[in-house]
Amino acid sequence: MMSDWTTDLDWSKSALLVVDLQNDYCHWQGAEVRNGGDVTRRTAILPAVQRLIDAAHQASTPVIFVRTEHDHTTTSPAWAYRRRDVRNPFCVTGTWGAEYFGVEPGPEDLEVTKHRFSAFVGTDLELRLRALGRETLIIAGVDTNVCVESTMRDGYMRDFSCVLVTDATAAGSQEEHDAACATLGRYFGWASKSATVVAMLETVAPWKPGLAEALAAC
Repeated sequence: MMSDWTTDLDWSKSALLVVDLQNDYCHWQGAEVRNGGDVTRRTAILPAVQRLIDAAHQASTPVIFVRTEHDHTTTSPAWAYRRRDVRNPFCVTGTWGAEYFGVEPGPEDLEVTKHRFSAFVGTDLELRLRALGRETLIIAGVDTNVCVESTMRDGYMRDFSCVLVTDATAAGSQEEHDAACATLGRYFGWASKSATVVAMLETVAPWKPGLAEALAAC
């Protein structure tokens, strides 16, 4: 009999990654819409993302907000050339478009700023995850087939167990989302609905301060 992957994972050593929920990708006045795109699928995932964040906080599971920023110090000729026809640039450092959309980090949450699709490229994300003793990555955000996929692939290659939350991720089209979910769920971890992930996080005992923390607080 095959084991159940939900119980095989150590959810007490998980972290939630919220990827690229930013105005330029999700807001109806952002660069995506101004470049002719549609953000309907991206805005629709917000309730599921919020449920994941709430469940992670309840379980004292780290929540890491990953955001994209681009400017002349990080944009190479090769990077710029692939989007040379885009009229409105995305997530320029310091602009409204780069700000969070719908959800934002609380005082206890962490932030990682990236300049490429993967949240592991050129960032300290892996160092933070190792320092926190995390082994399982719960991944939500946009786009399923671009930054979410790149992050999950790189996480798996770094020996993290990865869970893609299918109703808390979105892409520009349903076809792109479905194809990414199929690939990621088969080869790079698991694909699951948010209800299942929330239920597993609810089994994690909330963190309580130990003796060292209690003494430090005195």
